[in-house]
Amino acid sequence: MDDRSETPAAPPADPQGSAAVIDRGSHPVSRRNISSAAIKVLYRIKNHGHLAYLAGGGVRDLLLNRTPKDFDIATDATPEELRAMFNNSRIIGRRFRLVHVLFRGEIIEVSTFRAGVRAEDAEQHSDHAFRTEDGVIVRDNVWGTAAQDALRRDFTVNALFYNIADFSIIDYVGGLEDIDRRTIRVIGDPTDRFTEDPVRMIRAIRFAATLGFDIEETARRSIGELGETMQAASPARLYEEVRKLFLCGNGERVFELLSELDFIEPLFPELGEWLKDPEGEAGVHWIRNTFRQLDRWVAAGLKVDTPLMFALLFGAYHERRAETLCREESLSPAAALQQATHDHILQLGERIAIPKNDRARIARIMALQPRFRKTTPSRVHKLERNPQFLDAWLYFKFAAKTFDRDGKEVTFWEKRHRGEGG
Repeated sequence: MDDRSETPAAPPADPQGSAAVIDRGSHPVSRRNISSAAIKVLYRIKNHGHLAYLAGGGVRDLLLNRTPKDFDIATDATPEELRAMFNNSRIIGRRFRLVHVLFRGEIIEVSTFRAGVRAEDAEQHSDHAFRTEDGVIVRDNVWGTAAQDALRRDFTVNALFYNIADFSIIDYVGGLEDIDRRTIRVIGDPTDRFTEDPVRMIRAIRFAATLGFDIEETARRSIGELGETMQAASPARLYEEVRKLFLCGNGERVFELLSELDFIEPLFPELGEWLKDPEGEAGVHWIRNTFRQLDRWVAAGLKVDTPLMFALLFGAYHERRAETLCREESLSPAAALQQATHDHILQLGERIAIPKNDRARIARIMALQPRFRKTTPSRVHKLERNPQFLDAWLYFKFAAKTFDRDGKEVTFWEKRHRGEGG
């Protein structure tokens, strides 16, 4: 399939703004690198007389010669019009109404161009858009043009469109220049954009780490100044973004950026405060090693369970709290680890919506740790039958290496489960 061989008609002009339009001969994006499902959706929307653009991170990744994780589409068709086009679709969301077009093994997400609503204009659009008194957007369903849609996106590198009508790249915000500069730049004023959606600060850090880009200086300053606004972030979105952040495959760089931007404490207040204390020095070593291990697993294509991720991330902190509980409340090591973990994760859950089942699994991973030191046959077989055994073993193995806890128990379990977890 040669994109240069066809000369389809140009799309209608966007009256709301001018864009840099890069024709097919001047950029590397080809339909060959776009999933067949996304191509089908793009062409059906186009053939129904609507604009059909590949949008956002998929375009960015294709320009960087990276394989996109998913392909999102933007259009001037409304969700109801899209639903009528695709029998295999459903309308989802309230904060952002989207259409999912369902294929075997793939979901193509299609959004209608949105205008974005300024705080002073929100009242007249109250049925479709809503901001809290702090300026946080909690609903955004005011339809607009492609130009308006680009301007309401978070970063310039995520606001590029690929037009299936003529295979051009459309850039309203200077995203192509920022890709060349390897810069994460906020569209608009960073303070305003981070205030209306604090999760964007986490996304800036993740994109910078994943892409090897620098965060533009004004945005860096704003992140350093706006940490307390994370309290207004949606706990459910925060959970998803934290998972993406720590399992992005570039966790070491994530930790560097979190430290440079003094952003650990806004995300995890207790952990951040402890790491600044002299006794938290070992915790810095632990967390750095945690990210290295997570990166190794991701690079090897292994699926990392979220409970194991959180258990590792907070492990040193939970172990130190458990030591205090053993001394002050005369709890057994297993009971102390389970209580210390449960209490902290429950507290954390007020800010990050960790599912109840995951919270229980994190606590069980920690509670099982002392049992690895009891190697009689009956205890060994009982432990190995525990549903949480593998994650608990990976934690035990990691902790032994990180804190040089080499001993006969580690050797014993290594022989039984050599090679598991890398």
